Amino acid sequence: MTKIKTLYSNDNSLDEHKQMMQSVFKPPLFKAIFLSVLMPLVVVLAIFPFRELFTTTDIVMLQLLWVTWVAVRSNRRVAALTTLVSVACTDWFYVVPYFTFHIENIEYVVTFVVMLIVGLVISHLAGELNTKVRDVQEHASNSRLLYELAKKLNELDSLDEQKQLFIAAMTAHLKVKCDWHVSQTNNVMYLNEQQPELGGIAFAKPLTSEQQALADTACSLLYQVHEKTLLRQQSAAIAVQAELERSKNTLLRSLSHDLRTPLATIMGASSMLADEEIELSRDVVKEQASNIFEQSKILNQHFDKVMELSKVNKLGENITWQKLNVSSLISEAKARRQQQLSDFKLTINAAQNSACYGDETLLEIACANMLENAARYGDGTADMQFIERANEYQLVLINSINRNNETSQDEGVGLGSIICDVVAKCHQGQFELTLNEQTGQAKAQLIWSKQHG
Repeated sequence: MTKIKTLYSNDNSLDEHKQMMQSVFKPPLFKAIFLSVLMPLVVVLAIFPFRELFTTTDIVMLQLLWVTWVAVRSNRRVAALTTLVSVACTDWFYVVPYFTFHIENIEYVVTFVVMLIVGLVISHLAGELNTKVRDVQEHASNSRLLYELAKKLNELDSLDEQKQLFIAAMTAHLKVKCDWHVSQTNNVMYLNEQQPELGGIAFAKPLTSEQQALADTACSLLYQVHEKTLLRQQSAAIAVQAELERSKNTLLRSLSHDLRTPLATIMGASSMLADEEIELSRDVVKEQASNIFEQSKILNQHFDKVMELSKVNKLGENITWQKLNVSSLISEAKARRQQQLSDFKLTINAAQNSACYGDETLLEIACANMLENAARYGDGTADMQFIERANEYQLVLINSINRNNETSQDEGVGLGSIICDVVAKCHQGQFELTLNEQTGQAKAQLIWSKQHG
């Protein structure tokens, strides 16, 4: 349970708050005099020419109507004063002897006492009703604030944005200027006393008891959202770390396989040539030397891939987003693998003016590796399509699989695919490679986000 630490004291009780609320809704002095003094006189004078048609009890009932109206529309004090003035006016104008406060008939005394009591009771009940209505409206307004605040805070991922929204909402609702403070100052509510580094909210002046209760609840809500945001960020960091570990294991597996095969061939051929007890013909020596040379080239290509992967990781630390022409991007990617793609036929399905946003160097490297894999394991032809969606870009490469180049299940995924995956993640995207055995086609998709474009 979150504890809120309040660094100021406030002695206002709930009854004092109700009195304050009544004073806030108290009408101006002129309006109070008009309702409680002038209007009862106006009512009495309006009826005065017809006083022979009404009994004193009728006049009292008519006066009580006005007292009830004032009690509902104003507060209990004005209604009580209206009751007293109404009793006095009725006695002055309608009780014999007229124009005096002298009462000869005891019957009128009972009538006036009952009128006074009924008027005061109505004033009290109406005042209580108004107070409760205002309290209900205030509680409904506070509940609406907390609901909207919780909804909007959970939509934000930045702690600073959450604090700014919280300060703006509390200032607008409480009509009290407030600010965020980390250091200890007066009139501050800390989110959690065990974590003072989180800071708290400071108010320009002391709050009433109900305002303080609302601020406590709002601070508790902000703390919970803070905790939820931190947990979400930690979960994302753990997911990233797990993905890095998976990528690392995949990389090591690929390197292990890709390096083991050519090294085994080189070691076997060189050991044969170095064995003095084995007599080899000139053709066999030439063949083994050729094997060593070819496998050395393969090793060199693997080391080039490792260096390229290292370059991608380095560039990924500082992405340079710029507008790129898709056709030019693919052309530059082909130029990077000019030797491997000399006989490769590529069909590009993209308009000449198609453009995307991203890091030029990283996207060229990823595209070059996609083309290289298609040329190495395909039949020499491929179709590349550029797709632009609402929130992402896609480069889709489809090629037929050359059955003669099928590899064993123990073979790694290749550094080219890993490089494409790293480039995609640097652009908040992903790389997908799908092999369809039924159609005999391979589909590579480089997907990245448009949010920085």
